[in-house]
Amino acid sequence: PMHFTVQIGSFPTQAEAESLTKSLQSKGYKTSFVPAKVNGQTWYRVNVGLFGTIREAQDYKKEFLEKTKMSSAIVQRVQH
Repeated sequence: PMHFTVQIGSFPTQAEAESLTKSLQSKGYKTSFVPAKVNGQTWYRVNVGLFGTIREAQDYKKEFLEKTKMSSAIVQRVQH
């Protein structure tokens, strides 16, 4: 099945991704990070939430950015 998540950051080091993930988890967000190969380099993408439709993910993204005052986020498709 296809799902969607909101990517809120992408970092060149696992430590940076872990730091943001733990910070948001301490505030009650369902946050995780995953490694991704981009142009031969590993980046660590921090995601929040898992949604059944792109619409739910887009609505959550808007709400999340307003609540956290973070500057950007993108909706990503996730395959399980």
